[in-house]
Amino acid sequence: MEDEIPLVINYLRENPSLFNYGILFTFQTGLRVGELSALKPSDKHGRIIKVRRIEDKYRNENGKWVITIKEHSKTDAGNRDLILPSSACDTFEEIMKLRQDGEFLFEQNGKRIRGNAFNKHLSRICEKLDIPHRTMHKIRKTYGTTLIDNHVDERFITEQMGHADISTTKKLYYFSNKTRKAKEEQIEQAVYF
Repeated sequence: MEDEIPLVINYLRENPSLFNYGILFTFQTGLRVGELSALKPSDKHGRIIKVRRIEDKYRNENGKWVITIKEHSKTDAGNRDLILPSSACDTFEEIMKLRQDGEFLFEQNGKRIRGNAFNKHLSRICEKLDIPHRTMHKIRKTYGTTLIDNHVDERFITEQMGHADISTTKKLYYFSNKTRKAKEEQIEQAVYF
């Protein structure tokens, strides 16, 4: 919800860590959590992140969970050049200052930080801030909603989100995150007769 966003963003900025900056970076880019955890420092080119891989979780023939990195995104449209706002470029620089050497952008103690670890961390933040449980996917939805609410060109939104067309974004990723007061103000402005 729009009143929760500043609480979470402020917490993330005031408590610098790889986890917190990863969550902040998701607010700024709308990356899927599996794309975030599969990023490498070399994926950034100026104001572009080349999204070309994703974390994949599946059960093997023995029924055990296996987590690997696929060298392509979730869909063909998911392989994209994501344009970064200047705030995301700043966050990326902060991540680079905190990270250790390694293949992936988000590694601790020589191991890649997995997507579920970001979700667990976000859950703990929500608990600390006394807001309902949220997932990284909800942050991705918030990003899509923000782009639509700010009248960003629909074709560009689909590119940023890694969707084939805007109907996916509008149907599955757009939600009203406005407070009741904001909704009342919108009705007052829209219905003036």
